[in-house]
Formats: sequence, C-alpha cells, structure tokens
Amino acid sequence: MKQLNLYGNVGLSNDFNTEVGQLSELVFVWAEKAFPNRNDASMYLKMYSEIGEMIESDGDRLEIADMFILLLDYAVRKKVDITSSVISKLEINRKREWRTDKNGVNSHVEL
Repeated sequence: MKQLNLYGNVGLSNDFNTEVGQLSELVFVWAEKAFPNRNDASMYLKMYSEIGEMIESDGDRLEIADMFILLLDYAVRKKVDITSSVISKLEINRKREWRTDKNGVNSHVEL
C-alpha cells in the first residue's frame, strides 16, 4: 500500500494502515490548523451547507471532496476507524431488504 505520509503517522486514529486512514489524518491535521475552534454543531452546519453546494453543482468533484473532507475530519475527531466502519456497515446493508419510494429514495425495510 502506498504511504501518503505527508505529516507522518500522527497517531490520531487506529486506521493509519489504510490509504483512507492516512487521508483522514492528513485532513484532520489541516483542519486542526485551519479551524481549531470547530465543534460538532459547527461541523454539522458546515456539512449541511456543503450538501446544498454539492446538489447545486450537480456533483462537481470538488464539492464532493468538500463533503468527504468534512466527514473524514469528523470521523477522526470521534475516533472512528472509518475504513472498518464502512466495511461493517456494508456487511449490514448487504443483508437488508431495500425498497424505493415514489421519489426514488431507497431505504431498508424494517423487519
């Protein structure tokens, strides 16, 4: 696996052995310097505004990247190993039954 290692392993998560984990730490180090006073509420509000920008842009890659940056930073702040969490959630979702509503929104069927 290629090491990003731009800041070295700063030990912020236990996910550093994956490229996503390395990217998460890179994002977190930048965010700590740029926005040292951010908190959960401010991050939720920023995510909300970025979702709007992503929708308006019709999926512009940089708007998608903004959302991903926020989510990676949030995961490190909450000490979430995002790689194993995504894999675990995919395993759960693969076992679920899904439905699509009249607006095209997919959701799992509650059993």
